[in-house]
Amino acid sequence: MLRDATIVDADAVAMLVLHELERRQLRRLRRLSKEQLSQLLFVGYHQSAFRYGYPQARVYQNQGVAVGVAYGYPAAVEHTLDNQWTALFERLQVTPPQQVVVTPRARPDEWYLDMLTVRGRYQGKTYQGWWFAEWLMGDAIHRARLSGANAMGMDVRPGSQLAKLAAQYGFVAVERRKLDRQTYFHLRLNLRGNRW
Repeated sequence: MLRDATIVDADAVAMLVLHELERRQLRRLRRLSKEQLSQLLFVGYHQSAFRYGYPQARVYQNQGVAVGVAYGYPAAVEHTLDNQWTALFERLQVTPPQQVVVTPRARPDEWYLDMLTVRGRYQGKTYQGWWFAEWLMGDAIHRARLSGANAMGMDVRPGSQLAKLAAQYGFVAVERRKLDRQTYFHLRLNLRGNRW
C-alpha cells in the first residue's frame, strides 16, 4: 500500500535512507560513524524542513512496515530543505562540514525525485504484477503531475537499477553531472508536452 510517511515510520525509513546514503558515499558524511548517521537521520526524519524528513516522503507499506520510500519535492522548496544539516551535526556534537552536505540539484521548473529505494529483501517481490519500486515511481510521477511542474527530474548513476527503472517510464538524460566527485546523469520526464 502506498501512503504518506508518518512519524511511526521513523525507524524503517531512517534505515532505508541510511543504506541509500551509504551507497552514494557522500564525502561530507564520511566523518560520521554508521551509528551517528543513523541517529542523525532518525532525528532529522522528525523535522519538517529536512531533506529526508517525513513530510517529503511517501512509503510503500507491506504487512504494516515501510519497505520502500520515495522522497520528492518541487524545486522551489529544495533550498529550504538543507538548512537542518548543521543543526543536526551540532546536536550530535560533531563538527559540521564547512560545505553543504547535499547541493541543490533540481532545475527551476522541476518536481525533483531525490531518492527512491526499497529494502533489499523486497526488491524482487511484486504486488499485482508491479515491483515495489514501480509502485513508488508511478506514485512519484503522479505527485509530480499534481504539483503543476513542467517536468520531473532526478539524478542517477549510470547503469543503476534506478536508471533502468526511469528509462522504462520515459525519462531522458539531459545533463551529465559530477556530484560529490561521482558521475551522475540528470534525467527528466516531460509532464506538460513541452520540450526542455
